[in-house]
Amino acid sequence: MKTNVIGFEISEGTSKKSGNAYSIGKLYAALPLAASKGSKGYMGSEYRCEPSVLRKVEHLQPPFMAEIEFQDVMRYGERKQEIVSISPIDSRASAAPSGAPGTSVATR
Repeated sequence: MKTNVIGFEISEGTSKKSGNAYSIGKLYAALPLAASKGSKGYMGSEYRCEPSVLRKVEHLQPPFMAEIEFQDVMRYGERKQEIVSISPIDSRASAAPSGAPGTSVATR
């Protein structure tokens, strides 16, 4: 799925409470709202993934367009979508959608 990536986080370390290691990756995307009366623009969405997936794009500055592959996983008895791969799309070949959050530049 072609996605406008607006941010991501990689958190790794050791829990102070339990002493267990943790490794968490999150990607934030701007998704277009369904065209209907009273809905315009984009909404933010958060997806979990392994930090190793995000390492492929950590050198990039959001926002950028990427092709993202998801899979459904069960987490605490609920089905969630998790990212399994991400491939940046060349910005010269495909620019971010017009009006997407973080894509305009303010001049003074």
